Amino acid sequence: MAQGHWLRGWVLAGLTGICCLNPACALDPSRYLSQYVHEKWGAERGFVGGAVYAIGQSADGYLWIGTERGLVRFDGSNFTLMQRPLPDGPPTGPVLGLVSDWQGGLWVRPEGQRLLLYRDGKFADAFALYGIDQTTFTAMAPDGSGGVLFCGLDNQGDHYRDGVFERIPHADQVPGTVLALAETRDGSIWMGTRDDGLFHISQRAPASVTTQLAGMKVNVLQPAANGGLWIGTDHGLYIWDGTEVGSGGLPRQVSQLQILAMMRDHDGNVWVGTDEGILRITAGGVVSLDLLHPGPDAGVNAIFEDRDGEIWYGGPRGIERLRDGMFATYTTTQGLPSDSNGAVYVDSDRRTWFAPLSGGLDWLQDGHVGRISVDGLADDVVYSISGGGGEIWVGRQRGGLTELRQSGDSWTARSYTQADGLAQDSVYSVHRDRDGTVWAGTVSGGISRLRDGVFTNFSTASGLASNTVNSIAEGQDGTEWFATPNGLEAFSNGRWTNRTAHDGLPSSNVKSIFEDSKHVLWIATSGGLAYFSSGRIGVPRNLPEPLREQIVGMAEDDLGYLWFVTSDHVLRVDRDMLLKNSLGEAGVRSYGIGDGLEGAEGVSRDRSVTSDAVGQIWISLDRGIAVADPKLTILNSQPATVRIDSMSAGGAPVDFRQMAEIAPGSRSITFNFAGTGLAAPDEVRFRYKLDGFDRNWSGIEASRQVTYTNLGPGTYRFRIIAADGEGLWNGPQTTVEFAIERAFWQTWWFTALCIAAGIAVLLAIYRLRMYQMTRRVSARFQERLAERTRIARDLHDTLLQGVLSASMQLDLAEDQLPEDSPAKQRLQRVLELLGQVTEEGRGTLRGLRTTDSDGVSLERVFSRIKQDLGNEDETGYRVIVQGTPMTVRPLIRDEVYRIGREAVVNALAHAQAKNVEVEVEYADKQLRIVVRDDGAGIDPQVLHGGREGHWGLSGMRERSEGIGATLRLRSRIGAGTEIELSVPGAVAFERHGHDAEPKWRRWLGREKPEAGSGQEEKRISK
Repeated sequence: MAQGHWLRGWVLAGLTGICCLNPACALDPSRYLSQYVHEKWGAERGFVGGAVYAIGQSADGYLWIGTERGLVRFDGSNFTLMQRPLPDGPPTGPVLGLVSDWQGGLWVRPEGQRLLLYRDGKFADAFALYGIDQTTFTAMAPDGSGGVLFCGLDNQGDHYRDGVFERIPHADQVPGTVLALAETRDGSIWMGTRDDGLFHISQRAPASVTTQLAGMKVNVLQPAANGGLWIGTDHGLYIWDGTEVGSGGLPRQVSQLQILAMMRDHDGNVWVGTDEGILRITAGGVVSLDLLHPGPDAGVNAIFEDRDGEIWYGGPRGIERLRDGMFATYTTTQGLPSDSNGAVYVDSDRRTWFAPLSGGLDWLQDGHVGRISVDGLADDVVYSISGGGGEIWVGRQRGGLTELRQSGDSWTARSYTQADGLAQDSVYSVHRDRDGTVWAGTVSGGISRLRDGVFTNFSTASGLASNTVNSIAEGQDGTEWFATPNGLEAFSNGRWTNRTAHDGLPSSNVKSIFEDSKHVLWIATSGGLAYFSSGRIGVPRNLPEPLREQIVGMAEDDLGYLWFVTSDHVLRVDRDMLLKNSLGEAGVRSYGIGDGLEGAEGVSRDRSVTSDAVGQIWISLDRGIAVADPKLTILNSQPATVRIDSMSAGGAPVDFRQMAEIAPGSRSITFNFAGTGLAAPDEVRFRYKLDGFDRNWSGIEASRQVTYTNLGPGTYRFRIIAADGEGLWNGPQTTVEFAIERAFWQTWWFTALCIAAGIAVLLAIYRLRMYQMTRRVSARFQERLAERTRIARDLHDTLLQGVLSASMQLDLAEDQLPEDSPAKQRLQRVLELLGQVTEEGRGTLRGLRTTDSDGVSLERVFSRIKQDLGNEDETGYRVIVQGTPMTVRPLIRDEVYRIGREAVVNALAHAQAKNVEVEVEYADKQLRIVVRDDGAGIDPQVLHGGREGHWGLSGMRERSEGIGATLRLRSRIGAGTEIELSVPGAVAFERHGHDAEPKWRRWLGREKPEAGSGQEEKRISK
């Protein structure tokens, strides 16, 4: 499946490349005019112009129509009457001429002394723009090099080319009023007059071409492809071949028509507007008259070929269009004996065989229709047609099975009936295998196989599930498949196999079968579509509604697409998507009257849909026989382009034709766009991307408007592409660039200012927080100091004095006891304990009453700890000072001292350390105390949870939290312990000299260095 999709992609890419090399393709000249898609617009369909006088197209894709009511613009969907193209000018009135130049300008010739130019989406007064004299122009036509020819009432001739107006020499010498202008390949200018015939201007004075046209009204001139000139008059069509004027071998009917308009398309076909309609003369001289219809409103005043090769023409009744559809349909109008036909088959000579439902057998080749009347075929109904190897096999309603062979210009027939061994004379389905074997499926008699002139019959008695056969197909592996009302029959290696709904079919009633180029057998049942591949039956899921109808025929084109004809639709389906159950809108194309069909109702006959050797699809419908060439349709398809109709910012229009500068604050940017192709605009799909905003292209969209909101400042590029109804994304991108200016709050300086303000606010919040913390801690410490002083005083005055008094009394009592008294030793022990308690109490009181009154620094009090403890062991103890000492707030110093003292005491008393070190670091941002030892370390469980009944570690943590400090404990068994305390500088230190500092400096918290603080100091106390 993937390989098929890859191959199809390469084929489409190749065809797309060819399309891009052909800027425009004319309508298929092999079709009858009546086979083109013919559309009309009058007042009932919104056409607002009335009678049509001229048709043109501008570079932006709009179709412009000059009418009796003024200038009308058509965008493919809507007609707009441009009553005042110039805002300050008068209404245009009737518009008589429209001509495009090579620069993309459209020249508009209103009635009277006016001439307008439309270019780049704007109208201008051509007289004022180019500084030429105002005159009433009576004729206007393109020259041979992209310029424009003009002629006025006074026969003043002007030639516009390369932005300059030049006078046409000797034009004012032409008699009469000039109604038509043309320039032939040799550079000669021709003028057709109202009453004086045709004149030729070269380097000499104008000369009358021939007396044959003298006195005739020349309405229109058209240069011929061979260098001659077509001449349209009130009395028919003439051609000047370089030497003389003649009828050019045209049918007599043409000489009786009034010629009102002419145009030569890209393929050299000449289209002629007459008082009875439109006709076409091909480059080979073939004249098509099938759209001529005499009548009062049949006149064609203007003809135009647009950039897609479509033909537009108009007259008193409005405007009409001819275009190639996917299909060309043959009906009785093109010579078929009947509009209702059944089976269809195309032989190796590209002769199309078809069987009218009313009976008979006919063929179509190169536009000619023939009938086969031998062997009673003209009076019998033909159900099915097959063939190969120069043979045509026909299944008949009553005449059995007939073989046709060509003999010169005639056909010979040989029929087989029951008398020859055929199972039944009513043959509904016939199929000729690649090896020449012929299978005939009858209405109710089973199946007959004809091989080497001998019939072999199969029926329910032979293993068939049904004697009725609806369709036959030959598999690539030689398996023969049969569709019956009781299931799908397979015949292989002499054995029959039946598959029904029990095997996975949607229904056992199989209507039609078809094997595609990938050897997938497609099965149409009364209950829906199925397929047989790799030995199993599959049923596609999520089918679109048209594929749920009864399928009456199937085929495949050269691009690998499947074609399905249902009771009411003609569909082209992407096979790979269908097999993968991913069939969406992009994978299904439905065709109708707008694509060249006369109707879309299928015919329930075997092989009502088939493909020929060149990949064309032939379909028999209730309204004729339709043929489609998908490759040719894609080849002739013009690249879809996009036109930006308008752009707005915040609802205000924006000029997008140049780099648009959009003011800041615009909350929405809206683009309105459309495809420039005028055929089937509703089928055009779009994809777009906004560079600078979108990462990827959008999905496939049908909407013709997109809005972007909340775009930031910057430069953007809007890109958009389109695909036509066939899904080809082969057109160029249309781009619009614009820039959104920055508001003052989006500038870099505003952003920098906001960042600076934010930093200032954060710093202010931080400073306020530090101030509040300092105030709170200071107040808490003052309260605690007062409480400690009171407790120390009370302990001294009560408990400690009482202990001393008791000690003195006991001392007196001990002196009075004899030396040999047993109580004397006990009293001495009590006195020792009381002395110890007294000394410990005095130490506690010293700690409680310690203040800053003595001005002792932290390093000094830390250096006395070992001495105060009376520790006389050999443990090494030292205090290290980092930085320049600064004054520490008394209460902070007390708390820091107690935390450090607890750490030192623990190290000296319990760690069994050989060395204990205290580091005091004074820094601007912090006061840092580190106590480290090389002792036994602390158990991790004790380090984190403490030891029951001991409060040293928990007390240290509580004290550090109380002053807003950070306490870190690091220890390992056998590797010593390190305790680090960090107090923020704003909390720890008293600042001096603030009054001399600028306020901004104090606010930012930058301390003024004291003398000697420029260099870090390090001292060691032992």
